Amino acid sequence: MARNTGALVALAAVVLVAAAVLVGCGPKPPCEVSPAQVDAAKADCVKSQAAVEEARNQRTALEAQTSKVRTDIAELEGKPAELADRLELLKKGSGR
Repeated sequence: MARNTGALVALAAVVLVAAAVLVGCGPKPPCEVSPAQVDAAKADCVKSQAAVEEARNQRTALEAQTSKVRTDIAELEGKPAELADRLELLKKGSGR
């Protein structure tokens, strides 16, 4: 009896799987987007990609500019001590 029950369960499983495969999810709904809208979206995508590329180029230029400014700042930060030492030498030389 247990053997027949197992066979029935297996048969029922095969029938359910076969029915799902044969029936599927039903017919696909019609597309609600017109070809003109698809073309417009593609054109917008191309424009957006060009804008992204331009922004990347600007970012690269700004990063280079920022790097130069930081180098200039680092160079100038070392000068106050040098100038202070030079001022002291000048004060001593003038008798103050």
